[in-house]
Amino acid sequence: MKRTLLFTLAVLITLSWGSNIVLSADYPNKPVTYIIGWRTGGGSDLVGRVLCGEAEKFLGQRIIIVNKPGGSGAKAYMEISQAKPDGYTIGNCTGTISTHKFMGNIPVGSQNFSPVITFNKDPGGFWVKKDAPWKTLDDLVADAKKNPGKITVAASNPGSITRFGLLLLEEAAGIKFRIASQSGGESKGPKLVAGGHVDACQAAPVTGRSLYKAGLIRPLGFMSEERVPAYPEIPTYKEQGYNVVIGNYRQVLAPKDTPEEIINKLYSAFKKAANSEKYKNFMIGSGSVPLDWGPEKSKSYLMEQDKIFMKMIKERGLYKEKK
Repeated sequence: MKRTLLFTLAVLITLSWGSNIVLSADYPNKPVTYIIGWRTGGGSDLVGRVLCGEAEKFLGQRIIIVNKPGGSGAKAYMEISQAKPDGYTIGNCTGTISTHKFMGNIPVGSQNFSPVITFNKDPGGFWVKKDAPWKTLDDLVADAKKNPGKITVAASNPGSITRFGLLLLEEAAGIKFRIASQSGGESKGPKLVAGGHVDACQAAPVTGRSLYKAGLIRPLGFMSEERVPAYPEIPTYKEQGYNVVIGNYRQVLAPKDTPEEIINKLYSAFKKAANSEKYKNFMIGSGSVPLDWGPEKSKSYLMEQDKIFMKMIKERGLYKEKK
């Protein structure tokens, strides 16, 4: 009986192993679902649509984008982590893949995924209406000091990188804003500013680009080490005396334990997409930086990002990771 059971288990394991090889060799034989955890019009959505549109040319199958906003990516992370590791459900992440777990928002973090590629980085930015009274960050800070809690700023929900950027500015300048939390990401912020519903918003260069070109909003500064090439006239926070540098590095993630052969096929397609003329032109024109880091480099980066955000979160008394 015991020998029969062991033989049966061995056969099942062998069949499972062989099945994975066949599935990997045949991949992809149907469309791939790409989950974006933010609303349409936000940075992840805008960049992701261009990237996936190029990647599917090289993958040989359609990449179907599904927006599932909720908790600044948290809802999408949970769904991707629970998907079958067969390469047919993937998605993108931002720095929130680190912050949510450490803040106790969700039980999964970067260790629960197989990274495919790191495809861009975006700095944070502070936007106001074109005719707003503040011409510089100093003007804004001076007003905020005179009127604490009066200036309304739209930002993503707690745990988001845009929200952390706002927190860092408040700390560096010794001020307090009235924060209007936006579910689904930063995409609403520039529209709210343009419509006069809030005084300002926190958003990446790519997110505010269309309304900036339309002459409705303008940035007071970006949280980058150097000026953003698409906005050469706009100074960084550091240039204006505020040592705040933060932004999003975006990755494509697959569920943990996705076969290496499938990860490599996905990376090959997305790397070619990230180096395509259309994608690079979009990146440069919108103020983003294109990247094409592979699975191992992306994994190493995410480990370092975890350390940085864990330290930041613990220092501010926000650490609530669920063990």
